Amino acid sequence: MFGEFFFFTYIIAGFVGFLAILLAALMRKYWASGNKQLLAAIRNFMLCTAFIDIMYFYLNYDFLKTGCYTTTAAARVLDSFTFIGQVYFWAAYIREKCQLPQETRKPMFRVTLWLSVFCLLTNLASYGFFMDDYYYVPPGALRVLSIIIEILLMICLAFVTAWHLLKALSELVQKKIRTLVTVISIFITINGLWNAVFSLILMTGTVQPPGDLAMDPTGFLLLLINLFTVLLIYQEDFFALFRIEEAQAGDPRKAKEAETSGKSGEARQNGGSREAPSPNAPPEQPQANPEIRIKNRLDFIAQSHSLTQREREVLELAYQGMTNPEIADQLIISKYTVKRHMHNIFEKLDISTRMELVHLINSENGPGGPL
Repeated sequence: MFGEFFFFTYIIAGFVGFLAILLAALMRKYWASGNKQLLAAIRNFMLCTAFIDIMYFYLNYDFLKTGCYTTTAAARVLDSFTFIGQVYFWAAYIREKCQLPQETRKPMFRVTLWLSVFCLLTNLASYGFFMDDYYYVPPGALRVLSIIIEILLMICLAFVTAWHLLKALSELVQKKIRTLVTVISIFITINGLWNAVFSLILMTGTVQPPGDLAMDPTGFLLLLINLFTVLLIYQEDFFALFRIEEAQAGDPRKAKEAETSGKSGEARQNGGSREAPSPNAPPEQPQANPEIRIKNRLDFIAQSHSLTQREREVLELAYQGMTNPEIADQLIISKYTVKRHMHNIFEKLDISTRMELVHLINSENGPGGPL
C-alpha cells in the first residue's frame, strides 16, 4: 500500500516539475533584458530536480513491476551527480538573487565549486566501482571508504545549502521570496540527508531494498520542492537589476551629472577645500536642475533597494502620479503586471501607499540625502 502511494507521489511530482520547467522555458522572454545568471540557475536547478524525479519514478516502477530492485553503475553515478548538481545550482540561484558584494560572492562560488568537484570525484569512485547492483558494498576497507565518502557528501551538501541561506537571507528584500527560499532550502537539505542515510543503509546491508522502498519519502519531498519552486518562479521577477553605472552608460547626461556629483563629493570629503581654478579651466557647470536631481534620487533608491530595471521605470511613473492603467499604456504591459511590480516596489521599500512612496522620494531624510 505504502509503496503504491509513494509511487504516485513521483507521478504528481513529475507533473509539477515539468510545469516548473515549462515556466522556466517561458521565461526566455526575459533572456534579452533579464538576469541571465538568475534564469540559468533556476532552470538548471529544475532540470536536476526533474531528472531525479524521472530516475526514481523509473526505479520504483520497475520494482513494482518485477519485484526486483537493481541499478547499473551508470544509473547510480547519475543519481549521485544530480543530487550534487541540484545543490550547486540552488546555491548559484541564492548567490545571484541576494546580490551580495563581489568580494563576498567570489569566495562562496569558489568554495562551492571545489566542494562540488570533490563530491563528484569521490562519488564517482564509490557509486561507480565500490557498490553492486543493490548499492551494497562488501565488508572491508571499501565499505569503510564508501561510508566516509557518503558522510562527507552529506556534510558538504548540507553545509553549502545552509551557508548560502544564512549568508544571503538578510540580503533578500522581498519577504515572500525570503520565505520560499528558506522553505525550499530546508526541503533540499532534508531530502539530501534522507538519501544519504538511505544509501548508508543499503551499502551496509542493514535492510534489503524492498523494505526501505515502501517508506521512501523522496517522491513526497520532490513534490514539495517542485510546488514551492513553481510559487518562487511565479513571484520572481527575472528582469536584470537596475544599476546606476549601466543607466549612466546609456545616458550621457546622467554620466556627466554623476561625474560632477562625484567631484563635488570629493571636495566635501576633503573638508570643503578647493584648489584655485586654472585660468584655462572651463567655467563651472551649473547646479543640477530639479528634474535631474529627482532622477538621481530614483536611481539611488532603485539600486540600493535591489529594484529591477522594469521596477525602476514603474517607480518613476508612479512618482509622477500615473495610475496603474496609465503606467501599463506607457510601458505597453498589462495592468496586472504593473500591479505586481508596484507590490514588489512597496515590499522592497517597506511602504504601503503611493503617498508614502512620494514622501520617501521627496523627504530630506530619504535615501541619498536631501534633494
